[in-house]
Amino acid sequence: MRSSANLIQMVLADSSASVRANIMRLLSQMPEIEVIAECETADETIAAVRKFKPEIVFTEFVLDKGSAVDVLRSCRVMKPRPICIVHTTQTDASTRAICYACGADVFYDKNRDLIPLLNMLRKLAVAMTNHDVLQAA
Repeated sequence: MRSSANLIQMVLADSSASVRANIMRLLSQMPEIEVIAECETADETIAAVRKFKPEIVFTEFVLDKGSAVDVLRSCRVMKPRPICIVHTTQTDASTRAICYACGADVFYDKNRDLIPLLNMLRKLAVAMTNHDVLQAA
């Protein structure tokens, strides 16, 4: 659901307040993306996703009182389903496979993939904005 300013809405979930603040600082350079909720637990994230129905859910794999698996399973059954991005330091093949099996669209290494992640978000924002323009025409 788009805001009145036609921004792409995102729920941001990470158990670390300092990591969330750093991500918010980076996302502030993308005026087309609006973070509508910051969450630290899996339950808070699921509640925010259900309430706000964002286009993007950006979650750390390990959350307080749960994990991205809980969030991804909840998102997988939503209509419309948000784009789910997992960022984590747990980048082993089994964690990656679990995330994709539960509905992750994108999986990033939190320590190495920051620039590719930001570039992907910019491209995604442009594509989503252009899609809205095309539908309105």
